[in-house]
Parts: sequence; structure tokens; C-alpha cells
Amino acid sequence: KNDFNLNNFPFDRQKLNIQIINQTGIHASTLRYSDYSEKNIIEFLEKTNIPGWEVVGSEVYYDLYQNPNTLDGYINDIINIDLILDRKHGYYIYKVIFPILLILSVCWAAVWITPRELESRLTITIVCLLSLIAYNFVIDAELPKLEYLTTLDIIILISYIYATIPNFLSVVSFQNLNKKKKNIVLIENYSKRYGLLSYICIVLLVIFINVNEYPETAGAFTWMILK
Repeated sequence: KNDFNLNNFPFDRQKLNIQIINQTGIHASTLRYSDYSEKNIIEFLEKTNIPGWEVVGSEVYYDLYQNPNTLDGYINDIINIDLILDRKHGYYIYKVIFPILLILSVCWAAVWITPRELESRLTITIVCLLSLIAYNFVIDAELPKLEYLTTLDIIILISYIYATIPNFLSVVSFQNLNKKKKNIVLIENYSKRYGLLSYICIVLLVIFINVNEYPETAGAFTWMILK
């Protein structure tokens, strides 16, 4: 039985704990492990493939446990075996985050169309927004159902926001064009220069903040942790 902290999903590191408890009731009985035990665990892990996970370490150590079902207060011996696993996040980068980035790239390409073509702009942006919603329904089975937001959940929410922004920009630019306001050029230039770039920066910032806030982070992202 393990408590998983998935705040950093899919860039998380988990510790699986196996306990061997002495419940014989014989006070003289003691559990022991040797160097051979640790060597055997390492050899086992090297030969074992856990789909979706990479074993990065293991640890064997003693602990004490008092059985709540006994009245004599006898403390049992425990041998703990901890397995340290890093989630393989390549699947989520290439099949979740990267396709979302492609959809948003097409969506923000609409700002390069002249503001006079409002229908063309809205057609692109709305179709991309619907595509993003449909795609998230497809990948929903791959996401954990939690009461708190994971790193990937935050990235998806930000993606929704950035998929809707070009719709409003298109309408604002069209209205300003009809009213012959001068700020239309400024809005269009900022949209072209910083629209998609700001999305990428915010996503990287979310990953950076979560990596530093939660220590259960895959080894590939430890370089982002502030010492």
C-alpha cells in the first residue's frame, strides 16, 4: 500500500515500499538481511521491465512496528524494501503536449490573416478550439482522476485559455478596423510576436515551479531545481 503524490504528473518520481514484518510473536526472533539481499534486489530490478516506469534506485533498511492487535506491547521487526521509480514522460510529451502545441500553432496562425477577414479568422480559431476539446476527450483516459491539479492538468487548462484568446483578438481587431482606431496595428503586432511564444514560456514556468515545489520529481528535471 503506497501513497502516491501526483502533483508533478507526468514528471513525477514515486517510491514503492515493500514491508516484511515479523509477526511470529516470538521475542527472540529477528528478521535479518545481508549484502546478498541487496545484490539480489539490484539484479532482479535490472532484469525486470516495468512498463511506463524506470527504476532508478532501491534501498533496504530496518524499522520497528507495534502490532495494534496485541496487548503485550511487543514491537515487531520490519525489513523495508524501497524501490525508486521515475515515470517515463516521453509518451506525454510526444503524444499529449506536442499535439496540443501543434493545434495552438494553427490557431494562432489566424492572427496573420488580415483583420478584414473576420469569418476566416474565426473559422480557424473555433475549429482549433473544438479540435483541442475533442483531443482532450481522447487522452482523458490517460490522465489520473484527482481532486487537485497536476502539472499536466495546468498545462491543458492554459492551452484552453490560449485557444480562446485568438477569437477575442480577431473580434477586437475587426471592430477597431471598422472604427479606424490606430491601436489595431499595435494589437496585431503583439499578437504575432508574443502570442504563441508567451504560451511556451508559461508552460515552461509551470513545470519549473512544480519541480521546485514538489520534491517527487523525475531525475531528468532535477537540473531545474533551485539549490
